[in-house]
Amino acid sequence: MTTDVHNVHLDMTKTMTVTQLRKEIFDVVEAAKINKQVTNIMLHGEVVAEIRPKRAKKFDWDKYIREQKAIDKDIRNMDWSCLKKFRKEFDNKIKGW
Repeated sequence: MTTDVHNVHLDMTKTMTVTQLRKEIFDVVEAAKINKQVTNIMLHGEVVAEIRPKRAKKFDWDKYIREQKAIDKDIRNMDWSCLKKFRKEFDNKIKGW
């Protein structure tokens, strides 16, 4: 018996034995990925594990702000003389600079 992953309802929870899982592992993983299905795995009549879709990682704003502050600090402490020299040397070759 195979699971048709395209006909499973969203947020559906399914329970199956380890033996069933062994036969249908690829379909179960696809159902988790495509339909966000959670599958409980039973061993000797007891649910011992579950296969669930991976949650999307939320953006870490605190880390982003820390990184931007570090970049800003580096930029403020840079020696800009090399850029000024480059612009002066190539001013005539690169229009609009």
